[in-house]
Amino acid sequence: MRRLLIVFFLLSGPAYAQSELTQEVAALRQLVETQNRLIADQSAQLRQLSDRVTELEGQSLVTETDASDLVAMETDTVLARQSGASSARTEAFDADEIAQQHPQSLRTGKEAVIVEEPIALSDTLDIYGSMRLFVEAGADNPTLNDGSSRLGLHTARDLPDGRRVFGRIEWRTNLVNNNSRFVVSDQTSDGVALQTEAGSSALTTRLGYLGMRYDNIGELTFGKQWSVYYDVAGWTDVFNVYGGTALSVYSAGTDGGPLGSGRADNAIIWRNARGIFSYGLQAQFKTTDDFNDYTGLGGSLIIAPNDRWEIGAAITGSRIDGVFETIAGTDNAGVATVGVRYRGGPWHMAFNVATWENHEAIFFADDTLFYDGVGAEFYVNYKFSDRLQIYGGFNYTDPDIDDLRVNPDFGIEQVLLGLSWFATEDSFAYLEALLQGGKNVIGQRPDSVLAAGYRFDF
Repeated sequence: MRRLLIVFFLLSGPAYAQSELTQEVAALRQLVETQNRLIADQSAQLRQLSDRVTELEGQSLVTETDASDLVAMETDTVLARQSGASSARTEAFDADEIAQQHPQSLRTGKEAVIVEEPIALSDTLDIYGSMRLFVEAGADNPTLNDGSSRLGLHTARDLPDGRRVFGRIEWRTNLVNNNSRFVVSDQTSDGVALQTEAGSSALTTRLGYLGMRYDNIGELTFGKQWSVYYDVAGWTDVFNVYGGTALSVYSAGTDGGPLGSGRADNAIIWRNARGIFSYGLQAQFKTTDDFNDYTGLGGSLIIAPNDRWEIGAAITGSRIDGVFETIAGTDNAGVATVGVRYRGGPWHMAFNVATWENHEAIFFADDTLFYDGVGAEFYVNYKFSDRLQIYGGFNYTDPDIDDLRVNPDFGIEQVLLGLSWFATEDSFAYLEALLQGGKNVIGQRPDSVLAAGYRFDF
């Protein structure tokens, strides 16, 4: 028995050792297979990454090629893109267009102009305009009149570092073959012998300027443009035909160019906006007109505590060397205004008061009288619907004149009423009544009139 146990032990030892070796070989084989699978997976991932790198390198080459093409195109003639534009005033706004684009929301404004839309392209050319006709009745037989139609071009180019260069030229067009007086605010003051054009010029310049805009610094413009005084005074100059006669914007029957109160001549204007404040400064180089040399300064400040209310003040002053100094006995003329505007819901309202010195004139046959005065304008508009709006207001002046040739009751007392019916977003018909209550130079009350017109913006 003992011998049998010894023989079994001797035989079982090698068998056990052989079993352990087999298990170790199997374990090693499994480990090798696992590592091979991991290596295969990593190789696949590396191939995917390599393909992605190749794809990105190809896109980079295409982008660089396109960029070089764009740079080359800038040296060639840039094809202009014409686009429609929406109307609203700053400007200088006709305000626009004005200054940081203080926009005017209503299309019914006489001086409302097209304000540029946000532009994504680096080079743009916008063509815009407004065709305006009206029939007037009351003072004489009915007459067909042009309502200060205009045609304009606006171009702009974006530059590096947040800069933008732009320019505008705008012409007043005549649709009825005559440039006689047709809009009170363009050639103002009933009772004053105004100097009118007797020709039939189809185009005359309204605006023309170049400018540069900088992020956080503001906008600098050079040329004939809407003044900083109009930044505030323009709030009430939004009737379709009449109005705009009481704040001496269009001084002495002009467009306010020489004295810098309307479409200022030879002007440099800087405008900027910070928070609730918008402000502007204006300087005019020497302008020579009718034996006089004009230079001037101006400024404006507008506070907007919220998106409905605005409070503003503006002033402009001129030094005039020449015949003016001989007649007036001084070389200074100026005007200042303060105003408030509300735009909310269906309502749009504005009220301005102004005072001026030697800023208005009465032209006699052999003499000219410059005079001081104060004035006030009010405008209110209610939007019943997208189609119908009703509006009204008044213009009032109190001249300071001590001259026997002028009736002591001379002054403007006007009530204005109107309604507009919009056929489309860009065109509307209107009725506007001007009810006269003041006296002219010789003490007569001017006739009240009624205008019916149509306006189409593009």
